Amino acid sequence: MQHLNHADILIGAIGVEALGGRQLLAFCTLVQAGSFTETARILNLTQSAISHSIKNLETDLRCQLVTRTGRKINITEDGNDLYKDAQNILNQMQGAHSRIQDRANWGRGKLRIGASTTACQYILPIVLREFNECFPDCILSIAPADTPELLEMVRCHELDLAIIVDPSDVNDVAIRPLFKDELILVSSPIHDFAQKGTSKMSKIAQERLVLYNKTSQTFEKIEAFFRQNKLGLHNYIELGSMEAIKELVKINYGVSFLASWIVENEINIGSLVHVPTGNRKITRQWGITYAKDKKLSITEETFLGICESVAGTMLPSQSNLAPKSSNTRKK
Repeated sequence: MQHLNHADILIGAIGVEALGGRQLLAFCTLVQAGSFTETARILNLTQSAISHSIKNLETDLRCQLVTRTGRKINITEDGNDLYKDAQNILNQMQGAHSRIQDRANWGRGKLRIGASTTACQYILPIVLREFNECFPDCILSIAPADTPELLEMVRCHELDLAIIVDPSDVNDVAIRPLFKDELILVSSPIHDFAQKGTSKMSKIAQERLVLYNKTSQTFEKIEAFFRQNKLGLHNYIELGSMEAIKELVKINYGVSFLASWIVENEINIGSLVHVPTGNRKITRQWGITYAKDKKLSITEETFLGICESVAGTMLPSQSNLAPKSSNTRKK
């Protein structure tokens, strides 16, 4: 049997009736589901219809795409080649469909957004308020998750856009920068760090740290910061809520590294204190990501533009975060 050539599939075979969207969808679903029975259930078709679709593909392409061993199916080398290209074709068809629908139904449609719990709480409400004024009839779905999971969902086209902390070493998706922030050390006003007005990293490493999820990009940044200082993270607890972290720090349960814009109000009223840690800083680059092969619709471009506009208002003034003098603190 001859082996498929990517160019043959994309240029020559794409015009063949057998490579219609429904048959490509049946084949891709079969690869993902691993059985004809499950594929038929997912697509709400008969098992016979799925078998005929695959057989027609194999006949037109003059190659075998799958083999069966009992109830188990195996994808051939040609099948794997077709699967990669077929997914791209289906994604492009979906993108074209979405763009056409956008033009036909201005302000309607669906938008799947991903964001960390922090972004969901502090960023999205402002963005969604403005977005709703532009597209009041658009149906939104929000998926809260940390950056690694959001990136995977974008790669699999399960999300249209996602607000993330940019890992900086990812190049298989598109990432537009939003804003850069700094994680600062905060403590309760009665903590020794607050009383002294500063602290060395060796002392911080001995404290109980209250940190955001271990699977998050934020935790990774903090861990890298300790490694730069030749220290390790040993005594810490992790939580999935910034508000919960702040409350524990307020009652002097531990100290934490939190984004300056998240604790601005607490520092201003004195329920938390910013403790300087020296010249080295922990910074993060926030961004909004989408699939690299995706052509953004009008709805998506608008959402992205609002995110960029809101991002410019996220950072507090440095004067608000300046540590108070020890004399002032003791009054």
